[in-house]
Amino acid sequence: MSNCPPDIIEVGESELVIDEQIVVVVDSVEQSADVLETPSDEIVTVDRDETVIITLEPEIILLDVGMQGPPGPPGEMGAAYVEFPAAVPLGGHRAVRLLGGAAIYAEHTSIDDANVVLGITRGAAVAGALAQIQFGGLMTEPSWAWTPDAPVFVGLAGVLTQTPLASGFSLIVGIATRTDQIFIGAKSPIVLQE
Repeated sequence: MSNCPPDIIEVGESELVIDEQIVVVVDSVEQSADVLETPSDEIVTVDRDETVIITLEPEIILLDVGMQGPPGPPGEMGAAYVEFPAAVPLGGHRAVRLLGGAAIYAEHTSIDDANVVLGITRGAAVAGALAQIQFGGLMTEPSWAWTPDAPVFVGLAGVLTQTPLASGFSLIVGIATRTDQIFIGAKSPIVLQE
């Protein structure tokens, strides 16, 4: 077809047309002022005995882009965490790493754990259950008694401590923001002995 207007059909071979008559049927449907729907049915009469009906899917054309609505209320500060199955029973608020796709306690005396600490458990998990492991953001635990504005390290069997370590590796996993809260954000480990 050439560049005919949408309401005119061009017939390529004129000898096939006996009686040229074009009838267009448009279903009138109420639409929003911003949306235009083109006709869905076109009926073309070729002669008095035969009617050919061509049905087309309606075409929706966006005439105007809507305006941005007002912003929603601010959400809570996010805490980045992942879930992995616990390889062994895990206590809450302890540093963990993965071994074979399952969570185990990180151990500051194992140099192999220095670069693979994943985060801190958000709660206890039995072996085989999914453990939530937080690796960023704020974590609060009422039983903690941190010195605010001081680093928090990975200790023995994943226990968190503010006492600097003398062997293995030293890894800051967060900074105490209050006595009962830390901001989790692991730093680069320092190997103290091999």
